[in-house]
Amino acid sequence: MDLRPLSLDQLRAIYRSSLARDFPPDELMPWKRMEALTWEGAQTALGFFDGQDLAAYAVFIRNSAAALLNYFAVEPSRRNQGTGSQFLQMLKGYAVKEGLGYVIFEVEAPEAAATPQEAGLRRRRIDFYLRAGAQPTGVSSWLYGVDYRIMILPAHGQEGSSIRDQEVAASLEALYHIVVPKNLGRGRVFADVCRVRSAAKEHGQFSRELGRALTFLYRGRRKFMGESLKEYDFVGAMYMILLHVDRHPGASQDSIASHMYLEKCNVTRRTKKLEELGYLYRETDQSDRRQNKLYLTEKGKALAPVIRSRLGSWGDQVSAELTEEEKRTLLALLTKMTGQDKR
Repeated sequence: MDLRPLSLDQLRAIYRSSLARDFPPDELMPWKRMEALTWEGAQTALGFFDGQDLAAYAVFIRNSAAALLNYFAVEPSRRNQGTGSQFLQMLKGYAVKEGLGYVIFEVEAPEAAATPQEAGLRRRRIDFYLRAGAQPTGVSSWLYGVDYRIMILPAHGQEGSSIRDQEVAASLEALYHIVVPKNLGRGRVFADVCRVRSAAKEHGQFSRELGRALTFLYRGRRKFMGESLKEYDFVGAMYMILLHVDRHPGASQDSIASHMYLEKCNVTRRTKKLEELGYLYRETDQSDRRQNKLYLTEKGKALAPVIRSRLGSWGDQVSAELTEEEKRTLLALLTKMTGQDKR
């Protein structure tokens, strides 16, 4: 199989058939715009051919330094046969021939996915590019409301580590200026629809991304458990308190608040509700009559394994795309970050 530049007529035919099939209408650039970019020399289209049969195609926005992969797809009959990987391997030779430093790939950010399934799909896409020789960068972008991670495929013989993030960010922004129409309408400017960020410029990126991921997990679990335990009239941290008392019979409200980082007034309200529902009872602490010891009733003990099972279901759902090794690594890192390994 070989890589060939596509003529404007060939690109027009692919636009009407393959591109229209492989990409949603709102992601397709108008044909007149693509035609104009081709005439201006700012766009290149390549076909991966097996004889006269098209196996894959790609459309790039380019300047003298780099090329941005704008569209890439493998023909349906050629998928899951390694065609895409072969195409990207040959792309290195094309980059050298054209005097390009690297090819830029946008990959939708897994941490911004709406569902765990979508996040898994995005991670597999990243893995695909990594296997093809692409390298991650500290650059990210936001284009028309979509968050992207940026990867690069260095030209043959060039180490990706020698290409600085600031250089990649500058090249990407220049290429985006080609893609984004000058007249956006409604008084909008370039910065309203496109932003490029470099880790070298944004030292707080890790903290923000970590915080966003943890918030996503926390809110997801809260929603899942709230819906799962609605039949038991549970709200908020009630299920967490019940499990804590199950593990630590005789725990006080103060110890629960301290251990679980909850406000004391919140613990007071939740334990009172659990008591009213018949899941726990309290006894006065004989060594300190100002304190009460909390214990589960038989009804509470029967519910504890049900709650643990529901929590297990949530855990299975959010980690469905992780291997067992990845799960162990994730838990080890989080345990280290929270200092629980030193307790």
